[in-house]
Amino acid sequence: MKTLIGVTTVWSIETRGAEKENPGGILYNPAHYSNALYQAGGLPVLIAPPVLENDSATLEALAGSILDKLAGLYFSGGGGTRLFKAPDMPGLEKQQPVRYRFETMLIKEACKRNMPMIGACRGHQMIVEALGGKIKRDTVTGHQQKDEDKILHPVQIEKTSRLEKLIGKESWPVNSLHCQVAEKAPPGFIVSARSPEGYIEAIEAEGPVFQMGFQFHPEIMCEFDPLAKGLIGSFVAAAEDYSRSR
Repeated sequence: MKTLIGVTTVWSIETRGAEKENPGGILYNPAHYSNALYQAGGLPVLIAPPVLENDSATLEALAGSILDKLAGLYFSGGGGTRLFKAPDMPGLEKQQPVRYRFETMLIKEACKRNMPMIGACRGHQMIVEALGGKIKRDTVTGHQQKDEDKILHPVQIEKTSRLEKLIGKESWPVNSLHCQVAEKAPPGFIVSARSPEGYIEAIEAEGPVFQMGFQFHPEIMCEFDPLAKGLIGSFVAAAEDYSRSR
C-alpha cells in the first residue's frame, strides 16, 4: 500500500464568509498538493478540521488519531482568503481561527512523533508560529504574482542545509503568492533560504527529521521544475521510511 500523507484543507466560512449555496461552508484544497504527492508515489489524504468541535481535549485526541494513520503531513497555503487584504492583514489565528487551532495541534503532535512534514506559504508560517517562531507584523509587497505556474524571484540557499543538499544549488528561482513572511525561525529550526531582500523563504528542522517550510509552493513548481519534483519525491521517501520504522 502506498504511504498515506495528510494534506490540510481550508474552510470556506473562514476564507470567503457565509454563502447561500453552502450555508455550512465547504472544505477544499487546490489540486496541486494531491497531484504532486500522487506523482511522487504517495497517497494524499485530505484532513478536514472538525469545525463544530471546540473542546481542546477532544481536538487533541482527534489530531492524535489522525496522525496514527499517517506517515507525513503537508500543510497547505491560505486558500485564497477574501475577507482580509494587505496591508490590513491580521495574524494567522484571526484569519482562520478554526483551522489555526487544529493545525497547531497537528504540528505539535507531528513534532513529538518526529513525523516528516512540509508547510507551503501559510503552512510554512503555521509551522513557524506554532513551534515558537515569529511572523513579521507588517505585510510585504512585490511577492504576489498573477501566474502561479511561473517563477518570480530567486532565493539564496544556505550552504550545508538539507535544502542545499536536495536542490544541489545555492540559488533557486521560485514562485511567490504571499504578503506575509516569517521574521524568526522557531527553536530547533534553521533558516535555509532567504529572498534577495532578506526575507525568510525556507526553514528546516535541525537533525535528521524531514520537517521543512517553504514560503513558496514546491507542489506547484514540481509541475514544471525538476528540482521541485525531486524535493517532493524526497519528502515522500522520508514518509515511507517513517512508516516502515513504526
